[in-house]
Amino acid sequence: MLQPSMPKGSLDIRHLVIDPGDMPLRANGLAIVAQRIAAEQKRAGSKVGLFYLLKSSLEEPQDIADAPTRLTPMTGVKMGGRFIRLDKHVIDALTADATDGTIFHIHHGRDPLLLSIASAFRRRGIPYAMTIHGRYSHIFDQENRVVKPLPAIYLRLFERWVLESAHFVQAVTPAEREIIRRVAPRTSCELIFNAAYSSSIDGVPEPPTRMSPSPRFPLFGFCGRYAIEHKGLDLLLKGFAEYRRAGGKGALELVGPGPAREQLEALAKSLSIDEYCRIGGPLFGEEKKKVLRTWDFFVLPSRFDVFPTAGLEAAILGLPLIASKPTGFAEHIVEPPSGLLIEKLSPEAVAKALLLAERVKKDEWPAMSRAAFNMAVSIGDWTLIARRLVELYGRPKSLR
Repeated sequence: MLQPSMPKGSLDIRHLVIDPGDMPLRANGLAIVAQRIAAEQKRAGSKVGLFYLLKSSLEEPQDIADAPTRLTPMTGVKMGGRFIRLDKHVIDALTADATDGTIFHIHHGRDPLLLSIASAFRRRGIPYAMTIHGRYSHIFDQENRVVKPLPAIYLRLFERWVLESAHFVQAVTPAEREIIRRVAPRTSCELIFNAAYSSSIDGVPEPPTRMSPSPRFPLFGFCGRYAIEHKGLDLLLKGFAEYRRAGGKGALELVGPGPAREQLEALAKSLSIDEYCRIGGPLFGEEKKKVLRTWDFFVLPSRFDVFPTAGLEAAILGLPLIASKPTGFAEHIVEPPSGLLIEKLSPEAVAKALLLAERVKKDEWPAMSRAAFNMAVSIGDWTLIARRLVELYGRPKSLR
């Protein structure tokens, strides 16, 4: 088997997104991250392509990002309803015209198909990097304890080789880095956060002009995909119901895509909070920003999200965060206070955080808002992150 050669000369970066799900790509957080990085790297002068491997022939517009985009339906060998090997023509399409400067950046994890793809790249002498995007957080908790033994055994027996053979693996939180190192101790793992803005394309964001809470204070909001278990939306609605029963006076608004909207509306009604809870459809661009700017706090009760870009984008708009520990925001919102922590994944912990938010004095909220903005700006520049990744693509593995 050939050992992948290191990229030489001009880089040919190919971002590979595997089975991003049924959501439109412009609403898929993982796909958005790949798009933003690809756009930054292309703007900086690299040759960049976006490759999506899809389980269906989902049709999408070709202007997904400012980089050439290819959508390819997966064909190959399945086991238990899951692909374990791609047909040769699919791999050939991905690697067509590869040079000694080609490197793949795989945005995926926890999938038997990765073993086949990584092996195919190595046979062709093509190096690859990886970003897991939180896909191990279903298997290990924040204390790095195993919560799903069988998937953990799979990772150590099979995916460990994929990780340790990678040029490097990106972790977006310290907790994710420790999990990756536990699965594959010899992995070259780099801590690189997600981002919320582009200094090269948009410039550094201006501080929010809003200097007071909303007339409906406290107005809590969530914006994201309606994936109930993943995003902890059941915890949010049940926690909000407990908050109201405890005397809370605030309201809750949710906006986002996904077929679970009706299920969430039914849950809100069963909890007798539908009078104080609005569950709307998806919003994008300036329309989304306009709505978020009316909220007082952005709530992230996620079980599995890892440094979600939605939280950073809300903080850029001056919204203090109310976030669970798995999101990775805990160490960023405590000092100076730019939000509140949901201590446990339970409705009671959500209710406690909402009640504490309601007690934030109206003359204290502007400082918390500005701290949230400063936190997001200091962390989240796609330009710097994309530049760092390019440096790592071209650096010999032995030097890291």
